[in-house]
Amino acid sequence: MAHVRQLIRDKMKTLLTGLSTTGSSVYISRVYNHKTLPALAIYTHDEQSSDDLDNVTFGSTNQHRLLNIVVEARAKATANVDKTLDTISAEVETALFASGDTTLDGKCKYFEFNGLEIELSGEQEQPVGLMTMRFSALYRVDKTDVTTLIS
Repeated sequence: MAHVRQLIRDKMKTLLTGLSTTGSSVYISRVYNHKTLPALAIYTHDEQSSDDLDNVTFGSTNQHRLLNIVVEARAKATANVDKTLDTISAEVETALFASGDTTLDGKCKYFEFNGLEIELSGEQEQPVGLMTMRFSALYRVDKTDVTTLIS
């Protein structure tokens, strides 16, 4: 049984695998092979929760959760690294919001883009451009069953 968080990340991976620039180099992990670039990594940053308003009155165990997710893109730092990262960003956003869908094909109640940061990282032998794209997904579960999305 997978937590709804995992279902959301898995759906993102499905949507982001096969993009023109990053191809199959998509990982659901903070740890991945940085030698295969350009690449994407999808991981959870943090999550907040709030009980539904009727919990106190009616004893409901339903809870809204706001999941903050990162899509990290890395590309070799060449003269065109900014252009490459911009292309990756365009491909990622287009894939995630195709046809105006803001629910990740029903995996959450609402999904949105929250911004990005770009920097140069010298962690590898050759410096890389690092773009950290931030997204949030609002979903609702029963605290007693976090594997099932409540619509």
